[in-house]
Amino acid sequence: MKETYCDFVAGCFGGACGVFVAHPLDTIKTWQQASNTSVPTAIQQIYKRNNGINGFYRGMFFPFVTTGGINSILFGVYGNHLRQLRRVCHSDYQREQLEYKNMFIAGSIAGFVQSFVACPIELIKIRLQTHHYYNKYIYGHKMTPFWMFKRIIKADGFSGLFRGLVPMMCRDVFPYGIYMLAYRYTTTYLDQTEFVQQRRRLRSEDDTQVDFVVTTLAGAWAGILSWVCVIPFDVVKTIMQAEENRQYRSIWHCLNKNFKRYGWRSLFRGSWMLVVRAIPFNAATFLGYEYALEWCHKYFQVQIKSSPKYY
Repeated sequence: MKETYCDFVAGCFGGACGVFVAHPLDTIKTWQQASNTSVPTAIQQIYKRNNGINGFYRGMFFPFVTTGGINSILFGVYGNHLRQLRRVCHSDYQREQLEYKNMFIAGSIAGFVQSFVACPIELIKIRLQTHHYYNKYIYGHKMTPFWMFKRIIKADGFSGLFRGLVPMMCRDVFPYGIYMLAYRYTTTYLDQTEFVQQRRRLRSEDDTQVDFVVTTLAGAWAGILSWVCVIPFDVVKTIMQAEENRQYRSIWHCLNKNFKRYGWRSLFRGSWMLVVRAIPFNAATFLGYEYALEWCHKYFQVQIKSSPKYY
């Protein structure tokens, strides 16, 4: 029970760290995908239409608070399912042979569960980020997350909060399995290098067992690898969530219409910014997660039989 609690707490802290570091890049990426513009044009439009540098942090408070909750669900569900999958193994040998497979399954299940919570949150965040107005007011109302929530409910009903759920599940389910698997595989590989082993020998028992370099590199690489294969789904999700007139009936209708109108390159709009954003976001997320998990395990005196930092 304490292990599960630690997973949720560490995931929450890691998610908040990721948002704090990478939100400006996320705003540029979202604006690019919603308006089909280049990076310089998106930066210029965000700066001009939002009264300077503050535009890059528009809508940050909402994801800063909520992304912690989303990551809490993601890492909590992942850690719990991974432990359950390990328990059904009949021997240590079988557990070792199925470890990577179990990580992929647990990560995919976690991605599936968190998508139902993340969809309404990302919808509100994207609407706040892409609203084409020069100030924070529209029709005499301040554009807050709660005001946007009420606006969506009034216009589309409760189901409107799940606009773009299908492309989001295509983006999150299997890629989160790849995400967890890539992180574990990379940390295992880096731990075997002479550079890292030498750093560990110089570390005292009282020092943190989290290696800053390994966690940063592994987190960044896992983020890049899990994103590059699903960029079109993220573009479609952003387009469907940003528009308010519901001109797209489905994910395939959106894909087909944008392909005919702008060509295949439009389906990869914002890909460079997405990859650039993935580096600091996922590095910060895993750093926050690992440090918080280690502290939580010490605080609750949780004993882990194998290395805890990747589970």
